[in-house]
Amino acid sequence: MAVAVHPDFAHTHWIYLSLSDPGEGDHAMTKIVRGKLDGNRFTDQETVFALPKEQYPPGYVLFGSRIVFAGDYLFFSIGDRDVKDGAQQLEVPFGKIHRTFHDGTIPPDNPFVGQPGAMGSIWAYGNRNPQGLAFNPRTGELWEAEHGPRGGDELNLIEKGKNYGWPLITYGMNYDGTPVSGRTAAPGMEQPVRHWTPSIATSQVGSTAGTNFRSGARTFSSARSPSKN
Repeated sequence: MAVAVHPDFAHTHWIYLSLSDPGEGDHAMTKIVRGKLDGNRFTDQETVFALPKEQYPPGYVLFGSRIVFAGDYLFFSIGDRDVKDGAQQLEVPFGKIHRTFHDGTIPPDNPFVGQPGAMGSIWAYGNRNPQGLAFNPRTGELWEAEHGPRGGDELNLIEKGKNYGWPLITYGMNYDGTPVSGRTAAPGMEQPVRHWTPSIATSQVGSTAGTNFRSGARTFSSARSPSKN
């Protein structure tokens, strides 16, 4: 999960958290909140993103989640919560990258605003368990790293409205060795910039302007064609 401070923290004092929020029984869901510190107490808490508790799915796996800011916007990731078809459904938040304003309200230019039944916060979809999310400060590109199942961890360049394929396409397989879909590509679905089998257990990603890593691999911002590492 994630902790992030508001870009103007010196004046707003907002701290943002993503957490696994328990519901009834064995149900839980990723939730985004913000609040302020008063000594050792987290105060003035506000909900930025949450589902009604009756919509929480069962289980305690694949929550995501990372938080990043860009100008007036807040981007955050939510895992597919093992509801695999959910990553392809615009009616639910699972397996998605979301964009809101800092207070959780929906920007009117989000790609699925106005589409009947779709969640307005969705920025991109078809992601399994995105635990890395970062902007390249030089290019403004949004990069995401996600856990595949057994193999198929991915690094993706996230773009507005695009479908990253899970679970219809993947370079991984189920943990019992059976295929997830049997396909690694399909029309209208994005390929990862990098994918790893065996899995490397991807987590947070970042950007560097240094030269220390250039001898062994291309920089992320210049990598466009998928390759396997």
